[in-house]
Amino acid sequence: MGRRGAERGKEAFLRRYEILFGDRFPGLAAALELPPDSVDFSERLVRPYRMDRASVLAARSLPLPEEGRVLDACAAPGGKSLVLASRMADRPGLSLTANELSSERRRRLKEVLAHHLPSDLAARVTVTGFDAAARARREREAWEAILLDAPCSSERHVLASPAHMALWSEARVRNLAARQWSLLSGAFLLLRPGGSLVYSTCALSPEENDGVAGRLATKYGESVVFEPVTDQETKPEDPIFERTRFGILILPDSAGGAGPMYICRVRKARALGYLSPQAS
Repeated sequence: MGRRGAERGKEAFLRRYEILFGDRFPGLAAALELPPDSVDFSERLVRPYRMDRASVLAARSLPLPEEGRVLDACAAPGGKSLVLASRMADRPGLSLTANELSSERRRRLKEVLAHHLPSDLAARVTVTGFDAAARARREREAWEAILLDAPCSSERHVLASPAHMALWSEARVRNLAARQWSLLSGAFLLLRPGGSLVYSTCALSPEENDGVAGRLATKYGESVVFEPVTDQETKPEDPIFERTRFGILILPDSAGGAGPMYICRVRKARALGYLSPQAS
C-alpha cells in the first residue's frame, strides 16, 4: 500500500483516538512513540528476560492455586509464561501449559522458555499449539487458573510501523474484538469453578478491553465475579494504573512509559454446564 496508504491509515487512526482521549491524546501519542518502560525480569530464572513493566503486573495478577494446572492461552513470545513459571517455584503441585496457535510464534516461545527457565521449572511447563477458543468445544473446566493475553490492536506497534499503519482500519478493531470475545468465552469455559482468569491486552480501544469483558458478564451472569487488581497487592516498582468499569488500564503517559496494558481479572463462581463458547 506504500507511503500513501500509511498516511491515510495514520490520519484515520489519529482521528479515532483523538475522539476517544480528547485533550489527553497528544501527550499519550507522544508517549506511545517512545521506547516502552522495560525491566529485566529475573526472579528464579537462569538469565533475565526484558519485558514491559505492565506485562509483569499482568502475569502477576493471576492468582495461582497451591496445586493443579495453569494455562497461558496465548503465550508467545513467552515473557508472561516466565513470570508464571517463576511463581510456581514454591508450589510443586502446579504445572503450566504455555499455548500458542502460530507455529512460528510457538517456535520463539520454546526458545524463550528453554533459554530462561531452570531445568526444574522447565520440566513442569508444556508447550502446546491448540486454538484456545475451539478447545472449549470438546473440553470444559480443565484448568485452575488461566491467563489470556489476547491478540489486539497493539497501537504502540502500529504507530511505530508504517506497514502496520497502512493496514489499520476501524474494521480491524471490530474483527479483533470478535476474536478476543471468542477466546475469552472459550477460556472461561475451560476454567474450573472457583478458578481465576486474567484477560489482558495491550490495546487502547475500549471495544477490545471493557467491551469484551462486559460480554462475559452478560453471557454467563452470576458465574462471573470481577476482582480488579487492588493497590494493596501491587509493588512499589509496578506502574500506575487507572480503573475502568471491569479492570485496570496502564497508559504510558501516566505510567512512566509502561503499557498500554488492560488487565481484567475474574473468578468463576460456579460451573456453567454445556454452553456455546461463541454465542452472545
